[in-house]
Amino acid sequence: MPNIKLYDYIEHKIGMSVSDIIADSPERFSVIRTEALRDLVVMNQIADTGYTVELPPETLENPECARLAKEIPHILTV
Repeated sequence: MPNIKLYDYIEHKIGMSVSDIIADSPERFSVIRTEALRDLVVMNQIADTGYTVELPPETLENPECARLAKEIPHILTV
């Protein structure tokens, strides 16, 4: 079962490091993080890949991210 790191996915999708995105705008990063997690939920539902999503613990402090995380069968907080 493959692992997908949320922050690696964000960096690939946006083309910037997470630290640069946060330095530019923490609010923008929050939106991007939620959208990226939503992407992973949809990809898991469509492809039924059964991958594990690795989330930094602070991700779950966002209520929408916490809700989305419940839709992914395998979550690992690192």
